[in-house]
Formats: sequence, C-alpha cells, structure tokens
Amino acid sequence: MPNQANVQQTEQIREIFDNADVVLLTDFQGLTVAEVNELRNQLRAAGIHYKVCKNTLINVVAQEKGIDGLAPYLKGNTALATGTDPAASSKILLEFGEEHQNFKVKGGILGTRIIDAAGVEALQDMPSREVMIARAVGMISAPLTGLVNTLHQGSPITGMVNVLSGTIRQVTSVLTQVADQKKEAENA
Repeated sequence: MPNQANVQQTEQIREIFDNADVVLLTDFQGLTVAEVNELRNQLRAAGIHYKVCKNTLINVVAQEKGIDGLAPYLKGNTALATGTDPAASSKILLEFGEEHQNFKVKGGILGTRIIDAAGVEALQDMPSREVMIARAVGMISAPLTGLVNTLHQGSPITGMVNVLSGTIRQVTSVLTQVADQKKEAENA
C-alpha cells in the first residue's frame, strides 16, 4: 500500500504535467542550498515552477499520460522545472548550468514528446511565447488593416468594384425592362 506522502506527491506531479506546456528535468546534485534558492528565485520571477520529485513517481505519472521512454532521464536527483514558455524555461536553466558546473539539464517533455538535453538547448533559440503571440496577431491584423486602408483611401480596385456594380445594376435594369415588355406583349 503506497504511503500518503507518495500519493500526495503523485497528485502534485499529475497537476504539474496537466498545467505545463514544458517540463524540464534537471540534476541539481552538488549545488548548495543557496545556489538552489538562487535558481528558484530566477525561475519564480519568470513564472516557472521548480520542484524536486522522486524518479519513480515521475515515471508513474509519465506512463499514465502516455509518455514512454522517460526512464533513462530519471537517474540520480531530479527536479522538474515547469512552465508555459519553453524558450524562457530553457534559457534560464542553461544559463544557470553554465555558471554552476554541478547543475545539469537532463532532458524534458514538450507536450507529450520527450526531448534530450540537445533538444532543450534548441528550445532556447525559440521566440518567447509573447513574441509568438505578437507575431500571430500581427499576421492576422496586417491584411485586415491593409483592407481597411484600401477601402478608406479608395484605389483602382474600388473604382473597378464600383464600375462592376454599376454594370450589374444596368444589366438588372435591362433585364427588368425586357421582362416588363414581354408581359405587356402577352397581355396585349
């Protein structure tokens, strides 16, 4: 029968996996308490959670979530750094690892896909979440802004649309007159 502490930590890990877009696994063995606290403060400032967890419990939750192949990364001490911005998470951890030789990024989980340490390094080159959102909004708003400006300022296209709508009105008018003439001819 599992003990209560393991059950609680398993629930916490499930919640971490459910709420995070990226879960990065780190090895912190050899760091002092002050160094770990420094890392936690940096991560907290960026909205990233950092929690030391038992490897077996991490593996249990990963398998429940359909994430296979995590076991090789679950050796030694493991802490999870979780957040919604993969670029920011990886940048902070990798920069901290450059300053502290005892700290290592083992790998991570992006969505349901496992990435190795090289994959985590590649994440730091991604634009941040805010930049990606801004780009998406820009891509959506640019054509709309151009359309509004074109319609507001008038252009050759607007002239062509007016000519075509005028032509359609004329054709409609002619067809109506022809229909009226046919009705008059039938009644006569």
